[in-house]
Amino acid sequence: MAVEAPFVRPTASPARLGPVPPATLQVLSVIPGSPRTTGWFGAVLLLLAGFLGPGCASPVPQRDGSRARTTLSAVSSPAPTPRQLRVRVYADVDHRARGLHWERSVTAWLQRASEAVRGPLGVTFQLESARAWDRRGSDGPLEPVLGALESLDAGEDVDLVVGLVAAPASFSGAQHELGFARVLGRHCVLRGMGGELPVEARQRLEVAVLLHEWAHTLGALHVRDGRGWMSPKYDADQTGFDARTLALLGAGLRHLPGARVELEAQKEWARQLRGAVEAMTGPAWAGAERDFLLEWTERVRTSGVVLGPEGTPRSLTPLERQRLAEVIALEKAGRPEVAAEALEPLAVRHPQDERVQLLACYLAVHLTPGLDATRERCERAIARFPDEPSLRMNVALLHLHAGRFDEARDSLVAARRNLEARAEVEPAQWADLAGLFLRAHCVTWAEETAARAPGLSASAAVLEQAARLRRQVALPVRSEPGGSPPPDLEPALVRAVSDVEALLHAGSSGRARERIAALALAFPASPSVALLQCELHLLQGRLGSARTACERVLAFREDAVQAHLLLGVLATNTRAHARARKHLERVIALEPSRTEAWHLLAREYRGTRQLRLLQARYREQFARDLP
Repeated sequence: MAVEAPFVRPTASPARLGPVPPATLQVLSVIPGSPRTTGWFGAVLLLLAGFLGPGCASPVPQRDGSRARTTLSAVSSPAPTPRQLRVRVYADVDHRARGLHWERSVTAWLQRASEAVRGPLGVTFQLESARAWDRRGSDGPLEPVLGALESLDAGEDVDLVVGLVAAPASFSGAQHELGFARVLGRHCVLRGMGGELPVEARQRLEVAVLLHEWAHTLGALHVRDGRGWMSPKYDADQTGFDARTLALLGAGLRHLPGARVELEAQKEWARQLRGAVEAMTGPAWAGAERDFLLEWTERVRTSGVVLGPEGTPRSLTPLERQRLAEVIALEKAGRPEVAAEALEPLAVRHPQDERVQLLACYLAVHLTPGLDATRERCERAIARFPDEPSLRMNVALLHLHAGRFDEARDSLVAARRNLEARAEVEPAQWADLAGLFLRAHCVTWAEETAARAPGLSASAAVLEQAARLRRQVALPVRSEPGGSPPPDLEPALVRAVSDVEALLHAGSSGRARERIAALALAFPASPSVALLQCELHLLQGRLGSARTACERVLAFREDAVQAHLLLGVLATNTRAHARARKHLERVIALEPSRTEAWHLLAREYRGTRQLRLLQARYREQFARDLP
């Protein structure tokens, strides 16, 4: 079962894609001896002054009097619950080249950020680890860099993953981005700040950029009043989050990280997030970001599965894909119970992941086929993935286990349609389906399906067993004229032959006679019904009628082994030795495992030279003496 597939990464939300128009302003100052150009240093100072925005969202031009009144808050009442957020930081080659002890500066930077939000939000950023990132290049947009960071580390075990890249060679209106994060995501990428900036100004800007992008991961919107950290333009005078943004961030802190993976937690987070967003009215908050969050929260409200930042079911993270591979290895190693236990959290978390649900159904079918929960699990998976044949084949196994042969047949026919609709099918899948058709007594369909996978040992085994079953129940092949039932009725006839023979062997000849009469009406020309009539007549002592019925069977199928055996028994009882030997020899030739034929033939050969030859043949066949 192939389960690997490319990891589908959430796309950027529409809130983060807009460009920031360039601004033409004079250079404020230059540090003597700076290796940077005058224009670069001036542009960075303009950033601090709030004249150039970082491109994490498109600014909306302000009209006179349109600025909303928002209140920046340094404290929150009541006091927030203290919480530590674990942060993993990656620094690329160019960023690490700026200094030998970059890890120390990261620790100090997180401490400064913690001091800024500990009061209003109770948050302390704790450095989980600082790691080297094997990438280079500072120019160009940051969104592809964010995608690379998400692929490198899903960050399932931390609260935030930060990627640090070096400052570009120059800043201009077309190269303006200082940071980028995916709204409702878990990652952000930040550019380094030029060493020419005054230390205090650089540190304030680093904290502002980090907190701005971190807030986006909790759903915070841009606030276009220019005074707080969520302004689309950075300003040296920005000192905090407005009260409504604090309420939104508080909702995220209460429910994350659980709301990323648990449905009820996500629904409650979405409810509170929507309330906070709906309270953000006016030009300061209007725009694509607000519309996106309202749409996302509505999708969560109506969804039956956990959604990712893009509003569709979450894809497996790299860590989860690794766990899935471990589950597959456990199953292949013959430890299905351990595999099923390890898979269950993924199955609950990812009901829309086809690979996970296929494997969960497969393991449940093989471990607990009798449970209603197993059937319900697989049928839910079929509802989600109706074109997947293996699910229908597993459900057919459940039906076979419960004796529901008609339902099994219907599931297998649907699986065959799934396979026929595919441009390419692995031959082994045809062979598997053929084996299940045979178990459901759909003999013709088993043979036709096995023929689609020539050369496979599994297909050859199906064809051999199908031919044996035809001989046992005198079932003609489809191409033979007369006596062959339609393929969809074969299972009922084959099962009826088995059921009636069980009644005859149990001495219930009356019930058997009734069943045979009903079958004769349903299948009037069937040699299988004639075979049952032969056996019934023989048990009733009606030898002439028994002989006539069995000879009618052989007229349709000369290799009907049971008819030969019954005629051999009849001939033995009437001392027709030559006829008995002929039929019993034919039984042994068709089915050497039928030991009763060997024993009857030994009685026929008693006192002749053929007995010694028969004993030798028996010893060669069974590795023991003929009793």
